[in-house]
Amino acid sequence: MNLLDLITKDKLRTVSVVGIAKNVGKTTTLNHLISQADAADISLGLTSTGRDGEKVDILTRLPKPSINAPEGTLIATAEEVAAQGTAGLQVVKETGYVTRLGPVVLYMVVRAGNVQLVGPDTISQTRDVIAQMHNYGAELVLVDGAFDRMASAAPAVTQATILATGAAVSPSMEETLERTRLAVALFKLRRIREEPHARNAAALVAEHRVGLIGGEGDVTVLPIRTALERGQFIASTVKPDTRYVVLGGSLPGSVLRDLMKQPEVVKKVIVVLADGTRVFTDARAWREFARMGGRLRVVTPVRLLGVTVNPYSPLGGSYEPDEFLAKVGALAAPLPVFDVVLGESVNTETRRTAGRGGPSGAGAADENAGGRSNEEPQAVQTDLE
Repeated sequence: MNLLDLITKDKLRTVSVVGIAKNVGKTTTLNHLISQADAADISLGLTSTGRDGEKVDILTRLPKPSINAPEGTLIATAEEVAAQGTAGLQVVKETGYVTRLGPVVLYMVVRAGNVQLVGPDTISQTRDVIAQMHNYGAELVLVDGAFDRMASAAPAVTQATILATGAAVSPSMEETLERTRLAVALFKLRRIREEPHARNAAALVAEHRVGLIGGEGDVTVLPIRTALERGQFIASTVKPDTRYVVLGGSLPGSVLRDLMKQPEVVKKVIVVLADGTRVFTDARAWREFARMGGRLRVVTPVRLLGVTVNPYSPLGGSYEPDEFLAKVGALAAPLPVFDVVLGESVNTETRRTAGRGGPSGAGAADENAGGRSNEEPQAVQTDLE
């Protein structure tokens, strides 16, 4: 099994690639998928939920890998950056959306080369641009989830996602593993199934409201539009028969900590969100919430296909590759985990070894220096029960 197999076996048409930090190999993973799809003669579409593909990272000033676009690929990017790559582009149409770098335009790659991707600013716009690429012949659209843009993994945007992690997260492997474990757990949160509670929760989420659902499915809409800085208020509204607290927006770490100040509330209710991309907290708070008996459910789960690892960091503190791959494999099991540069994987049907310079794309530039393209149910607690 290779990375593309995870997509093609279920005939998925939209997949995002997201990283838990900068320089963790997300672009290398994206290029690996692009190369495999091109070899399989799959018509591709590419876009981003932010900016990616530039030669130097705007924030860190470190060299970045280019995004490689084969001939015949459709890309949706801002007009201002379209000419900054080496690929030859032909305008197909304007998408109707504008970013700070100009209108987002749909281009056909008429000469293979590298491209910069600056996609639409919102989830709804990204979803529509994906549909436009499908309408113009893209069989598979890959969405580059730019740094801190986990929203591209949301089920409302793409059918599935691939998560990239690596040594750039922290010099400490244990800290990186903790953050990776948290990201995997959030993406694997389980769906709320009890009816009519699930239907009512979906309605609250669709309306971006905060509300309570009682044991019989009765709904109380709270007079607030967001949970931000309202955790204590939300906890104070919980009634004896409250079964679910539904947050139509996000769950910030500050709200989670406020809820934890009321242990009886944490134990009593189940918090429901749209999906796992809406949780913004750290591993320490997450562990404490779980220890207190906290439970989370989602209206629509994220479909996490697998994880890729990058044991090298441009800032130093790199890890031993086999050890890192094995440890991420253990915490993410049964999800497959890949080192696409070394051509190694775990939790796959057969262990693959491609070697450097093989089809894994080794030798390409990565976010990192050094020549690298810069559940187990007990291990990943997905329901917090």
